[in-house]
Amino acid sequence: MTAILAPTHTASWTTTAFTFAARTLRKLLRTPQVFGIAIVQSVLFLLMFRYVIGGAIGVPGVAYVDFLVPGFVVSGILFTGGGASVAVAEDVASGQYDRMRSLPIPDSAVLAGRAIADASLMVLVGLVTLIVGFVIGFRMNTNAGDLVFAFVLLAVYALAFAFVFGYLGLVSGSAQAAQGLSILAVPFSFISSAFVPIATMPGPVQAFAKAQPLTFMVNAWRGLLLGGNVTRTFGHNLGYYVVGSLLWAAAIALVFVPLAMRSYRKR
Repeated sequence: MTAILAPTHTASWTTTAFTFAARTLRKLLRTPQVFGIAIVQSVLFLLMFRYVIGGAIGVPGVAYVDFLVPGFVVSGILFTGGGASVAVAEDVASGQYDRMRSLPIPDSAVLAGRAIADASLMVLVGLVTLIVGFVIGFRMNTNAGDLVFAFVLLAVYALAFAFVFGYLGLVSGSAQAAQGLSILAVPFSFISSAFVPIATMPGPVQAFAKAQPLTFMVNAWRGLLLGGNVTRTFGHNLGYYVVGSLLWAAAIALVFVPLAMRSYRKR
């Protein structure tokens, strides 16, 4: 009798991650309503803050639209990420991850591929939001190098949060529950420097807003795009927020990558 041999090798980590990322992106492109809803949601909220709420908010030394747009692009990662957690929950329910675990491929590469695809969508939505920001009056005061670095940072933030939303999708049990869990991230957007100056907040809220990751990320991005006009209003120099935002992104990844891996393997 001929023995049935188990696979003697697996696909490489890099091949698996980028193949799964490409597959996920193709799926997103074939369901344009997913991308469309993310864009429409982001643009609608931006217009509401610009033309409905913005008139009541004053920011010393900078026009509110210039203050708003960078903060909105960065915080938009959390709004777009909610859709990612729903998509992960749907993949779990469909049995896709069961099939992936049955293949001779690295488990971590599957989750990394999903995170790369979700982060790409977040950055793309951020780019569209920034373009809309120019249409409604946003103006930068930066150079090409700082602008490129700003988008590199945005990609780093998006990748870190993609693992957060991936984990929520894995543990939620259903798409509806994933949608509900992802809303828990929204308060981080409002209790930060994204939409209003932190100095206008009550003391305890202000302390939390100053320390939380989104404020570091927003201030780093805002400083890179607006330069000295806005960095003079910071409590620290721009480097403090850039380094702090990178440390926060690393800390988020260090916590949620293992959690996501553990949940993926348990299922």
